[in-house]
Amino acid sequence: MATSAQSAAKEAQIEAPTLSEDAPIPEPIVTTARLGLRPYHLQDVTSMALNADNPAIAKYMSLAFPSPYTLESAKTWIIMNPPSPHVCQFGIYELSSPGTVIGSIGLKLGADVNSHTAEIGYWIGERYCGKGYTTEALGAMTKWAFESYEGKDGQRMRRLWGGVFAGNVASMRCFEKCGYPHEGVMKGHAEKHGEVMDMHVFGLTKADWEARK
Repeated sequence: MATSAQSAAKEAQIEAPTLSEDAPIPEPIVTTARLGLRPYHLQDVTSMALNADNPAIAKYMSLAFPSPYTLESAKTWIIMNPPSPHVCQFGIYELSSPGTVIGSIGLKLGADVNSHTAEIGYWIGERYCGKGYTTEALGAMTKWAFESYEGKDGQRMRRLWGGVFAGNVASMRCFEKCGYPHEGVMKGHAEKHGEVMDMHVFGLTKADWEARK
């Protein structure tokens, strides 16, 4: 449960003038045949909330992913992840509409002896499912992480992994299509709203990724 101090800090963060709606939309870190991945912009609040506010998406996300996903939820997340060389959370957009965020993808960086690793996570709006967009974005993010990412202390990425709740078959298939082997199952690893779930782990090293190219 959030304390009053945490709530106050969040409110202050929401009002912090670190971003400007008048600033140009950031350039993508990488593009594919149909998509771009770019840092967030305050103009993304509406499209992000529209596409993220879906129980079908929240079902397989951690409790940190708000449901319902409001305009305030979107604004909070965007301000937490401003354009920066070391921020690794990005909006997904169609090349035909760079101002509309249809999903998000990013890295949760490892630390200490795991600083060369990261957990990769993503979501995409339901109306954009069935097009292969999630696999396309995951493949692009994987390439960027292994080829271009550099940490604050010069770390390079050597391993990426993802955890998928049991039942989320579509996400498992995305990892498999992008070359992430199924490394195992963490039995009873997650509990959400009273439901205990297994966590399936998929992982990929840079060496194995390079061997697949």
